[in-house]
Amino acid sequence: MGLSLLPLDDRVSVSGQLKPGDMKDVAAAGFTAVVNNRPDGEALFGQPRTDDLRRAAEAAGLTFLDLPFSGPRATPDQVKALATLLAEPDRRVVAFCKSGMRSALLWGAAALAGGRSLDDVLKTARQAGQDLEPMGDLMVGLAAAARG
Repeated sequence: MGLSLLPLDDRVSVSGQLKPGDMKDVAAAGFTAVVNNRPDGEALFGQPRTDDLRRAAEAAGLTFLDLPFSGPRATPDQVKALATLLAEPDRRVVAFCKSGMRSALLWGAAALAGGRSLDDVLKTARQAGQDLEPMGDLMVGLAAAARG
């Protein structure tokens, strides 16, 4: 498989930009959902359109959730949507953006909203090569707003 996935835990991995042709490999690897955290048109060239990604994901039998945001500006509703997806038993998710960092941030906030501790989230992300420490307060605030 040519995918470069960073596992955050046993059910969630993050990735840089996925392409429509990657969706069959994602499904073959045992994932059940794909979450897009990248807005359309962020890159001038080479970025697939969300509609094309959604069609390819659904054709591969995957749930597709479109939760795009720029920089660290996720919303409580996006955190809630990911937390709801992750609350489904046996759900395995690949979330992607340009580098995987935004996706890791959203996962961190959703994990906090689901009851994990900040220390656990930061440690888990660090083991996957994602340093979420500078965004700890932001994730805590997003998680609290998502729960509220």
